Amino acid sequence: MEKTLGITVDKKFLIVMIFICLALGGSFAFIYLDLKADFKALRDNYATLLDQMQQLQSLIESLHHAQVANLTAVQIYNQTKYSVVLIACTLANGSVVEGSGFIYDLAGHIVTNNHVVEGAASITVAFFNGTTVQAQRTGSDVYSDLAVIKVDSLPEQSHALILGNSTQLLVGEPVYAIGNPFGLRGSMTSGIVSQVGRVLHLSDFGVPPPQGNYAIADVIQIDAAINPGNSGGPLLDSLGLVVGVTFAIETGGEVRAFVGVGYAIPSVLVRRVADAIIQTGNYTHPWLGIGYNPNYVGGLLISDLPSSVVPRGPADNAGLQSNDVITEVDGRPVTRAEDLIVYIERYKSPYDVISLKVLRGSTVLDKQLTLGERP
Repeated sequence: MEKTLGITVDKKFLIVMIFICLALGGSFAFIYLDLKADFKALRDNYATLLDQMQQLQSLIESLHHAQVANLTAVQIYNQTKYSVVLIACTLANGSVVEGSGFIYDLAGHIVTNNHVVEGAASITVAFFNGTTVQAQRTGSDVYSDLAVIKVDSLPEQSHALILGNSTQLLVGEPVYAIGNPFGLRGSMTSGIVSQVGRVLHLSDFGVPPPQGNYAIADVIQIDAAINPGNSGGPLLDSLGLVVGVTFAIETGGEVRAFVGVGYAIPSVLVRRVADAIIQTGNYTHPWLGIGYNPNYVGGLLISDLPSSVVPRGPADNAGLQSNDVITEVDGRPVTRAEDLIVYIERYKSPYDVISLKVLRGSTVLDKQLTLGERP
């Protein structure tokens, strides 16, 4: 009798191979989706850069034809008007709050103020050409009063505005603000930079503790007319570049109208915050963990109030004490508290290490401080 030859399959081996195939398939799928997301981000960035290059080319041509260093107010307005939007937010109680914003990139991200969209149940964006669309909130940062919202599509004439360098602004330099004061769409005002590097406490604008205990640093002070509804709109320099985002005014008495002093968040901070919000949904500020005397001249004086040096905070870990005076940061002189606060907000992030020169009584100390995350 003949025996029939057969192949014996190890079931355990077969099961293991199936699991391996499934795992490899899942890994390839994950890699594919990740690459697809990266490709989309690169494509959006490329489109934004291409758009900005076209704007720069147009700007160069305008300067060539005008043969002047600056654009006229008419040129600046016509160059940017299609990129400034009216934002209307419907709150849970049915009331509507209006503000301004501007197109940040061609992916549909729009920068505005946090206080414009805070608590919004729905957000509507109206463009200069009359197009109206719904927007979704991407994220916000109460400490800089900035927020980013997103629309699915942009009108044909709209483009992303280009951010300038606010650190190069000079007092007396002309600036222009475009927004929607009192709902008057597409209004433009002009003025000069009154001062730079202001530090404004959030509590002065009605923000409650604990957020109200902090300040917005490096604020630009302007005399261009800013009124309710301008909030979130761009502040432009004489080349039409965004050097700030208007966000607040000083008022007289109970009248919420402009009295000659307006404020704008600097573009150097706008870029850091907006990019982080788009990537992660939030922005984390660097933190020293100290209380200081804002009126002291000659450095940053750590106050002698209780908990002026937060226990186990960055300053405490670096060995700083009450009544210490910080006179230098990374080799830069600190003559007032604003010098140090503005420096770390402009250039530093949590977990960066800064070098401090500290005066303790008559003794000069060198300290290394690792910045923390603002709690």
